[in-house]
Amino acid sequence: MLIRKLILIVILLTAGLTTAQTGVTVTYYTSTTQNFSIETNGKLYFENEELYLKLNSTTTPTVIPVSIIQKITFSNTLGVTTFGQNQNNLTLYPNPASDLIKIGANGNDAMEVKMYTLTGQLVQQGKYFPNEAIDISALSGGIYLIQADGVTFKFVKK
Repeated sequence: MLIRKLILIVILLTAGLTTAQTGVTVTYYTSTTQNFSIETNGKLYFENEELYLKLNSTTTPTVIPVSIIQKITFSNTLGVTTFGQNQNNLTLYPNPASDLIKIGANGNDAMEVKMYTLTGQLVQQGKYFPNEAIDISALSGGIYLIQADGVTFKFVKK
């Protein structure tokens, strides 16, 4: 009984010393992957078309151009979440554009499309079929994020 109590105390004391971490797997268009373990005082952020992965508060960030990333997968002890899985091979074109854009896809089903500013403000949304013209003429020039069926694109409005 005493041994059980001591083991429980040791477990409780050492549990406070462990650091929570989030696993990040970056999959590139070349089908290679790179794994990162980000501590609670680390950061993952986007800046100037690049992904920054700072593993903790003292390390220099790893910088990866967004254009070579196919998907990013996050994992921890609670589960796994994948962002950017492009199962229908969605493509946004033309990019940049001034009046109309289209989203191509393998299928013919309508897609839920949302457009956001870089600050996260929703500026336009609707259901569109693949290759249907989407009017963007009312948007101001700049960079936008477009989500279509769970895939996020960066888009430049001239």
